[in-house]
Amino acid sequence: MSFDDTYLHSRATRTILKKSPFHFVGQMTFLNANGKSQAMQYNSLLEYHVAICSRYRPDVVDVEEQIAPIMVRHGTVQATPYWFDLRLTHRNGQRTAISVKPQRKAERHVFRAKMEAVTRVATMEAANRVCVATERNVDPIELANAKLFHAARHPDPYMDEKVTAALDALTEPMSIRDFLGACGIGSTGFWSVIRLIHSGAVKVLAAERITPWTIIAHGENI
Repeated sequence: MSFDDTYLHSRATRTILKKSPFHFVGQMTFLNANGKSQAMQYNSLLEYHVAICSRYRPDVVDVEEQIAPIMVRHGTVQATPYWFDLRLTHRNGQRTAISVKPQRKAERHVFRAKMEAVTRVATMEAANRVCVATERNVDPIELANAKLFHAARHPDPYMDEKVTAALDALTEPMSIRDFLGACGIGSTGFWSVIRLIHSGAVKVLAAERITPWTIIAHGENI
Protein backbone atom coordinates (compact mmCIF):
# COMPACT_ATOMS: atom_id res chain seq x y z
CA MET A 1 0.00 0.00 0.00
CA SER A 2 1.43 3.37 -0.98
CA PHE A 3 0.80 6.55 0.97
CA ASP A 4 -1.36 9.25 -0.62
CA ASP A 5 -1.53 12.60 1.18
CA THR A 6 -5.03 13.33 -0.16
CA TYR A 7 -7.12 14.33 2.85
CA LEU A 8 -10.64 12.90 3.15
CA HIS A 9 -12.93 14.77 5.53
CA SER A 10 -15.02 13.23 8.28
CA ARG A 11 -17.99 11.20 7.08
CA ALA A 12 -20.11 11.89 10.18
CA THR A 13 -23.74 12.66 9.35
CA ARG A 14 -24.27 14.23 12.77
CA THR A 15 -22.52 17.37 13.97
CA ILE A 16 -19.67 16.73 16.40
CA LEU A 17 -18.49 19.77 18.32
CA LYS A 18 -14.94 20.89 17.62
CA LYS A 19 -14.47 21.80 21.28
CA SER A 20 -16.37 21.42 24.52
CA PRO A 21 -15.76 22.51 28.12
CA PHE A 22 -17.63 19.44 29.37
CA HIS A 23 -16.10 16.43 27.64
CA PHE A 24 -13.32 15.13 25.38
CA VAL A 25 -13.80 15.80 21.65
CA GLY A 26 -11.37 15.62 18.77
CA GLN A 27 -10.34 14.13 15.46
CA MET A 28 -7.92 11.43 14.36
CA THR A 29 -6.69 10.66 10.86
CA PHE A 30 -5.96 7.12 9.74
CA LEU A 31 -4.93 5.60 6.42
CA ASN A 32 -7.80 3.89 4.64
CA ALA A 33 -7.55 0.77 2.48
CA ASN A 34 -6.45 2.92 -0.47
CA GLY A 35 -3.66 4.61 1.47
CA LYS A 36 -5.46 7.94 1.78
CA SER A 37 -5.76 9.95 4.99
CA GLN A 38 -9.30 9.61 6.33
CA ALA A 39 -10.44 11.96 9.10
CA MET A 40 -12.65 10.60 11.86
CA GLN A 41 -14.14 12.66 14.69
CA TYR A 42 -15.04 11.49 18.18
CA ASN A 43 -17.29 12.89 20.86
CA SER A 44 -15.73 11.37 23.98
CA LEU A 45 -12.51 9.79 25.21
CA LEU A 46 -14.26 6.42 25.29
CA GLU A 47 -15.29 6.79 21.63
CA TYR A 48 -11.68 7.56 20.74
CA HIS A 49 -10.42 4.50 22.61
CA VAL A 50 -12.98 2.18 21.01
CA ALA A 51 -12.35 3.68 17.55
CA ILE A 52 -8.56 3.42 17.59
CA CYS A 53 -8.61 -0.11 19.03
CA SER A 54 -11.14 -1.15 16.38
CA ARG A 55 -9.26 0.42 13.48
CA TYR A 56 -6.05 -1.46 14.22
CA ARG A 57 -7.57 -4.88 14.68
CA PRO A 58 -6.30 -7.19 11.91
CA ASP A 59 -9.75 -7.92 10.48
CA VAL A 60 -10.94 -4.28 10.26
CA VAL A 61 -10.37 -2.18 7.13
CA ASP A 62 -12.54 0.86 7.86
CA VAL A 63 -14.19 2.73 10.73
CA GLU A 64 -16.99 5.26 10.17
CA GLU A 65 -18.42 7.56 12.81
CA GLN A 66 -21.98 8.80 13.31
CA ILE A 67 -23.34 7.05 10.22
CA ALA A 68 -26.73 7.99 8.73
CA PRO A 69 -29.42 7.41 11.36
CA ILE A 70 -31.94 4.61 11.33
CA MET A 71 -35.55 5.25 12.33
CA VAL A 72 -36.62 3.23 15.37
CA ARG A 73 -39.92 3.03 17.19
CA HIS A 74 -39.47 2.30 20.88
CA GLY A 75 -41.93 3.40 23.53
CA THR A 76 -43.41 6.05 21.25
CA VAL A 77 -45.98 6.14 18.48
CA GLN A 78 -43.62 7.91 16.12
CA ALA A 79 -40.26 6.51 15.02
CA THR A 80 -37.24 8.57 16.03
CA PRO A 81 -33.69 8.66 14.58
CA TYR A 82 -30.85 6.67 16.15
CA TRP A 83 -27.20 7.30 15.32
CA PHE A 84 -24.55 4.66 15.87
CA ASP A 85 -21.27 6.05 17.15
CA LEU A 86 -19.18 3.78 14.94
CA ARG A 87 -19.49 1.25 12.15
CA LEU A 88 -16.69 -1.17 11.33
CA THR A 89 -16.12 -2.76 7.95
CA HIS A 90 -14.31 -6.09 8.16
CA ARG A 91 -12.06 -7.69 5.56
CA ASN A 92 -14.79 -10.16 4.68
CA GLY A 93 -17.21 -7.31 3.91
CA GLN A 94 -19.29 -7.75 7.06
CA ARG A 95 -20.17 -4.60 9.01
CA THR A 96 -20.55 -4.08 12.75
CA ALA A 97 -22.48 -1.11 14.16
CA ILE A 98 -21.31 0.03 17.60
CA SER A 99 -23.03 2.09 20.26
CA VAL A 100 -20.41 3.45 22.67
CA LYS A 101 -21.68 3.96 26.20
CA PRO A 102 -20.24 4.12 29.73
CA GLN A 103 -20.89 0.87 31.57
CA ARG A 104 -23.22 2.54 34.09
CA LYS A 105 -25.53 3.61 31.25
CA ALA A 106 -25.22 0.39 29.26
CA GLU A 107 -26.49 -1.59 32.26
CA ARG A 108 -29.73 0.35 32.54
CA HIS A 109 -32.87 -1.55 31.68
CA VAL A 110 -34.26 1.28 29.56
CA PHE A 111 -31.12 1.42 27.41
CA ARG A 112 -30.98 -2.36 26.95
CA ALA A 113 -34.62 -2.45 25.90
CA LYS A 114 -34.02 0.36 23.43
CA MET A 115 -31.02 -1.44 21.94
CA GLU A 116 -33.17 -4.51 21.29
CA ALA A 117 -35.43 -2.37 19.13
CA VAL A 118 -32.44 -0.66 17.50
CA THR A 119 -30.81 -3.98 16.69
CA ARG A 120 -33.89 -5.32 14.93
CA VAL A 121 -33.90 -2.37 12.55
CA ALA A 122 -30.12 -1.97 12.20
CA THR A 123 -29.47 -5.54 11.12
CA MET A 124 -31.89 -5.02 8.25
CA GLU A 125 -30.63 -1.60 7.17
CA ALA A 126 -27.20 -0.63 8.44
CA ALA A 127 -25.03 -3.55 9.55
CA ASN A 128 -24.71 -7.31 9.90
CA ARG A 129 -24.41 -7.13 13.67
CA VAL A 130 -24.81 -4.62 16.49
CA CYS A 131 -22.88 -4.34 19.72
CA VAL A 132 -22.45 -2.00 22.66
CA ALA A 133 -18.90 -1.04 23.68
CA THR A 134 -18.09 0.24 27.16
CA GLU A 135 -14.86 0.99 29.01
CA ARG A 136 -14.79 -2.69 30.01
CA ASN A 137 -14.23 -3.60 26.35
CA VAL A 138 -11.08 -1.47 26.09
CA ASP A 139 -8.05 -3.59 26.92
CA PRO A 140 -5.12 -1.42 28.12
CA ILE A 141 -2.59 -3.50 26.17
CA GLU A 142 -4.61 -3.40 22.97
CA LEU A 143 -5.09 0.36 23.38
CA ALA A 144 -1.37 1.00 23.89
CA ASN A 145 -0.46 -1.08 20.84
CA ALA A 146 -3.18 0.50 18.72
CA LYS A 147 -1.72 3.92 19.52
CA LEU A 148 1.68 2.58 18.49
CA PHE A 149 0.33 1.24 15.18
CA HIS A 150 -1.35 4.59 14.62
CA ALA A 151 1.88 6.49 15.22
CA ALA A 152 3.61 4.20 12.69
CA ARG A 153 0.86 4.39 10.06
CA HIS A 154 2.82 6.37 7.45
CA PRO A 155 5.16 4.08 5.47
CA ASP A 156 8.86 4.77 4.98
CA PRO A 157 9.53 2.96 1.67
CA TYR A 158 13.31 2.88 2.02
CA MET A 159 13.46 1.69 5.62
CA ASP A 160 10.46 -0.62 5.25
CA GLU A 161 12.14 -2.40 2.34
CA LYS A 162 15.41 -2.62 4.24
CA VAL A 163 13.81 -4.13 7.35
CA THR A 164 11.63 -6.50 5.31
CA ALA A 165 14.71 -7.78 3.48
CA ALA A 166 16.42 -8.34 6.83
CA LEU A 167 13.68 -10.72 7.98
CA ASP A 168 15.70 -13.61 6.53
CA ALA A 169 18.06 -13.06 9.47
CA LEU A 170 15.22 -13.62 11.93
CA THR A 171 15.87 -17.33 12.26
CA GLU A 172 14.81 -17.58 15.88
CA PRO A 173 12.72 -15.45 18.25
CA MET A 174 14.54 -12.37 19.52
CA SER A 175 13.76 -8.89 20.74
CA ILE A 176 13.09 -6.11 18.26
CA ARG A 177 16.19 -4.34 19.55
CA ASP A 178 18.42 -7.39 19.06
CA PHE A 179 16.97 -8.10 15.61
CA LEU A 180 17.64 -4.57 14.39
CA GLY A 181 21.10 -4.64 15.94
CA ALA A 182 21.99 -8.00 14.38
CA CYS A 183 20.95 -6.68 10.96
CA GLY A 184 23.03 -3.54 11.36
CA ILE A 185 19.95 -1.33 11.04
CA GLY A 186 19.61 -0.02 14.57
CA SER A 187 16.79 1.81 16.29
CA THR A 188 15.80 3.77 13.15
CA GLY A 189 14.08 0.61 11.92
CA PHE A 190 11.76 0.33 14.94
CA TRP A 191 8.74 1.91 13.21
CA SER A 192 9.18 -0.36 10.20
CA VAL A 193 9.02 -3.37 12.52
CA ILE A 194 5.83 -1.99 14.05
CA ARG A 195 4.28 -1.77 10.57
CA LEU A 196 5.36 -5.35 9.85
CA ILE A 197 3.76 -6.51 13.11
CA HIS A 198 0.51 -4.82 12.15
CA SER A 199 0.60 -6.34 8.66
CA GLY A 200 1.17 -9.83 10.06
CA ALA A 201 4.63 -10.29 8.52
CA VAL A 202 6.08 -10.28 12.04
CA LYS A 203 4.38 -11.61 15.16
CA VAL A 204 4.92 -10.93 18.84
CA LEU A 205 5.16 -13.89 21.15
CA ALA A 206 3.44 -12.44 24.21
CA ALA A 207 0.30 -10.41 24.85
CA GLU A 208 2.09 -7.30 26.02
CA ARG A 209 2.72 -3.67 25.19
CA ILE A 210 5.13 -3.58 22.28
CA THR A 211 8.53 -2.08 23.12
CA PRO A 212 12.06 -2.52 21.72
CA TRP A 213 12.41 -5.46 24.13
CA THR A 214 9.36 -7.30 22.78
CA ILE A 215 10.21 -10.78 21.46
CA ILE A 216 9.28 -11.26 17.78
CA ALA A 217 9.30 -14.05 15.21
CA HIS A 218 8.27 -14.58 11.61
CA GLY A 219 4.58 -14.00 11.04
CA GLU A 220 2.10 -15.56 8.64
CA ASN A 221 1.80 -12.80 6.00
CA ILE A 222 5.34 -12.77 4.61
